[in-house]
Amino acid sequence: LSFWRWVVGALILLPFAAPGLRAALPRYRQHWRSFALLGCLVSGSTTLVLVGLNFTSATNTSLINAVQPTLTALLCWLFLRDRLNAVQWLGIAVAFGGVAQMIVRGQWQLLVGLTFNGGDLIVLLAMLGFATYAINIRRIPRDLKGPQSLFVIILFGLVPLLPFYALEAAVYRPVPFSSHTVAAVIALALLVSVLGMLMWTRGNQLIGPNRAAAYMNLLPLFGAMLAVMFLGENIAFYHVVGAVMIVGGMWLVLRFGGVLPQTLPRT
Repeated sequence: LSFWRWVVGALILLPFAAPGLRAALPRYRQHWRSFALLGCLVSGSTTLVLVGLNFTSATNTSLINAVQPTLTALLCWLFLRDRLNAVQWLGIAVAFGGVAQMIVRGQWQLLVGLTFNGGDLIVLLAMLGFATYAINIRRIPRDLKGPQSLFVIILFGLVPLLPFYALEAAVYRPVPFSSHTVAAVIALALLVSVLGMLMWTRGNQLIGPNRAAAYMNLLPLFGAMLAVMFLGENIAFYHVVGAVMIVGGMWLVLRFGGVLPQTLPRT
């Protein structure tokens, strides 16, 4: 699934990436290490999430996913010398609490019964990969077009995925091709691999990885809103509490943030 979503994503981007690609090739060759790193990080991280879900629960995965802003903040501190102040750390903690509030549906006693296994470690590695990708986005030269850069990143990311896909198809579990599978792959490719990645990458470039990571806390909030709109679920009190905590925590992070360095060392 991970392999094909990126293949389809590359095909969707091709008409937008092809114009001017030959003229830009010297720039891509100059920065090929950065694009290779970004490609391996994004394809590897998305694959690790899918692998981890085979061994752990959706609840555990959601909670670990909420750790990504913290991991991003730590990496920014280590490599970009961007330190969060006490108010921003408080904001991260409050937003994480809001995410947890929505995941456990306000029943905090459920956390006592949670168990962790190797699948959780795999998902945690994926979150570390996403955080590493976020802080390295600034390696992309500003003069290169967004769709074109993402196209090149995806091509690099497909290289390490190909042997694993071939091994899975030949030995473990071939991907079952059906109308539902094709629809899922196209939806993931268009909405997540292309549109989502373009906006996330551009957002990181404009406001920095620390601030951009704070918006990841909105995922369960949007999930709850979609469930109310399309699945007929009712808004519960824990939704309101979680939403207030998430928005309040994000406001603290964004309102009291500093200015990130605009570039990383050239490669």
